[in-house]
Amino acid sequence: MYGRMIARDFTRNRSVSVVLVVLMMLSVVLATASAGTLVRLVGSSQNLMARADAPDVVQLHAGEYDPHEVDRWVAGRPEVAHDQAMLMLGIDGANLFFDGVPQTTNIQQNSLVVPNQERDLLLDLDNQPITEVEPGTIVLPVIYEVEATLAVGDPVTITADGFTKELTIAGFARDSIMNPALASSKRLVVAPGDLEEVRAHTGVVEHLVEFWMHDPGADTASFAKAYQDAGMPQAGQMVDSAGFQMITMIGDGMVAAVVILVAFLLLVVALLCLRFSVLTATEQDHREIGVLRAIGVAPRDVQRIYLTKYAVLAAIASVLGVLGGLALTPLLTRNITRYMGSVGSVWNWVVPLLTAASVFAALMLFVLVLVRRFNRVSALTAIGVGTSGGRSAAVRLRLHGSRMPVNFRLGVMNVLDRWPAYLVLLFVFVVSTFITIVPISSATTANAPGFIQYMGTGPVDLRIDLRNIDDASTAQFSRMVDQLGADPDAAAISPMVTTRNDTVDKDGNTVSLYVENGDHTRFPLTYADGRAPTVESEIALSLLALSQTGWSVGDAVSIEAGGRFRDLRIVGSYQDVTNGGKTAKAVLPTDGDEVMWYVVGVGLAQGVDIAGKAAAYSDQLAPARVADIEQWRIQTLGPIAGRLTVTAVGSALVAIALSVLMTALFTRMLLARDAGQVAIQRAVGADDGGLRRQYLTRLLLVLVLGVVVGTVAAMTLGESLFNLMFEGLFGGFESLGSGTSQIDFAVHPLLAYLALPAALLSAVALATVAASRAISAAAISTLTTE
Repeated sequence: MYGRMIARDFTRNRSVSVVLVVLMMLSVVLATASAGTLVRLVGSSQNLMARADAPDVVQLHAGEYDPHEVDRWVAGRPEVAHDQAMLMLGIDGANLFFDGVPQTTNIQQNSLVVPNQERDLLLDLDNQPITEVEPGTIVLPVIYEVEATLAVGDPVTITADGFTKELTIAGFARDSIMNPALASSKRLVVAPGDLEEVRAHTGVVEHLVEFWMHDPGADTASFAKAYQDAGMPQAGQMVDSAGFQMITMIGDGMVAAVVILVAFLLLVVALLCLRFSVLTATEQDHREIGVLRAIGVAPRDVQRIYLTKYAVLAAIASVLGVLGGLALTPLLTRNITRYMGSVGSVWNWVVPLLTAASVFAALMLFVLVLVRRFNRVSALTAIGVGTSGGRSAAVRLRLHGSRMPVNFRLGVMNVLDRWPAYLVLLFVFVVSTFITIVPISSATTANAPGFIQYMGTGPVDLRIDLRNIDDASTAQFSRMVDQLGADPDAAAISPMVTTRNDTVDKDGNTVSLYVENGDHTRFPLTYADGRAPTVESEIALSLLALSQTGWSVGDAVSIEAGGRFRDLRIVGSYQDVTNGGKTAKAVLPTDGDEVMWYVVGVGLAQGVDIAGKAAAYSDQLAPARVADIEQWRIQTLGPIAGRLTVTAVGSALVAIALSVLMTALFTRMLLARDAGQVAIQRAVGADDGGLRRQYLTRLLLVLVLGVVVGTVAAMTLGESLFNLMFEGLFGGFESLGSGTSQIDFAVHPLLAYLALPAALLSAVALATVAASRAISAAAISTLTTE
């Protein structure tokens, strides 16, 4: 009997059942796909690090290097399991050609290396170690296959005065520590003889000093501090394994975070739609439920009928959702596979299935709570009255005397009179607007030129970097500043000297900061709090540095500079995602071994060709690296922004589909409730088109309010969620909510406030018109007299 009743209910409410299944299925699809993406991201990243035997601490050093000095020092460090140094030959972009294209605009520092044999291995696209390269060939980083569309067999040319070396691309490599675009250096693998031949004519020698710990989790931080204190070779940046992992995972992690957000919101909407469906069923089936109670059917059995019905719907949605999620996961993880490879693991299937099961359990628990209301249905009342009744709002408008069109006025009156019934639809439209605007705004923010300020760089046209290799570097920096200052094309320049300085946090731990010293008012950053330092007694810290040291703006700190500690006052805080995010701005003395590198920001005069000037400066100021700041932003953040854009488009399509489905569901349910009223209006002469306009007015009124509320929520709550994502990616879970990211959305007004709402408006209008065709079937003769 129960089976026949459930089957009859499905047949009678086929469209409602289909919409519910689709909504639940979408939430399961996205939840499953996001879980699959995360587990594959973590698994591929860890597998890449393990297969390559990535180091725990890496120190990049430019200049003279004595391996025996490091070996002697390491011999007294029991926490070190192994150490090695890799020679890297940096090639200037003007001397490096990929398939005939000079790499002058490439912001990556490309260096020739000979592959390691045991540790820090470079892997081919099958994740097999590359230990040998044929003479005359070269293996490029995989990023150049993905982003530059180079292929095996393409030529790579290295030139110098009177020297040309032709190499052929033999393959592409995955690099466990320099894989993504955010890593500013790339290793190009060649044969030993080819490297020595090129080294005799061009290139800058650097060393990658690498260390492996017995207990990386416990020893890495203390070892890094001891290495710096001992005065070991450190003319360059030091990065640990946590930094490598963060850089490797950030791009796809952001995509997964957006998908998880959309999946969660869709699940909430699905739960609300279930509630609305159950409430509607309670009202529609009130008489039937009363009859069942009257003939002795227990409340538990009545609940079982509806629980079984929704369990079947949820099960169908979950199965279809799992299949859809597993099909979608390869698309979301395509970039992960190309950069890091795929890992066959049982968790790739277990985690998505557990996620789908959790969504199914949440749906069923929610339904179980809802069907308890059937216990309150009285058999006598249900049979006698035939309706559950309901309270209408106290708001009343009069039709008489209004100058508005009658059907428009009736639609407005209905919404104001029965506004509680429209809250679910309002929430759906708010969520649809939210999951449309937030991903799109995230993508436009990452693509915006102003985003460069959140990477610790002011609004310059060109950025010129020079490493402090030896004593000659200081003189070279001075000549570079003089030459730029005398160039009429350079409207403004801002020389900066970056030093590494020690301080002590509130817990008494020693902390090393990369401090950029110079005139910070020339090309000012956007400060989250306070201002730029202007005198030697002031300093500004990045938000992550403030969080990890426990300081705040206004505190006095002691910084070691020039061999002595200086008391400085923190006058500002700013966003920075470079150099691990722990940086500072100051006006400290910059003499001595503390100098790491030099930077000059250049603002060009109006009308000067930026790309052409960058190429000219590259020739004139070598070995300094010159970057068009817009190209630097595009090449560094472009791949991440591109993946966010694709995800945002998908989210917008899901939001529009959600609005259409919910509009169709809501309209059908409204028509079911209003069947008597519609039949009466048709009987007294109301035309079908006018009745449809009433429903169109109702839903569009709710949509407009939902778009307004959703837009406000996206610009406030959505921006906060975007910053939480950055906090988690750069600082880990412990930094969530700490305020270490304060990025403002760069909203595209026409897109966010016009195009997207117009798309929602059109979709909802079409769905309403299509769903309201049932009006034509309403007639007095079909009504049942109670």
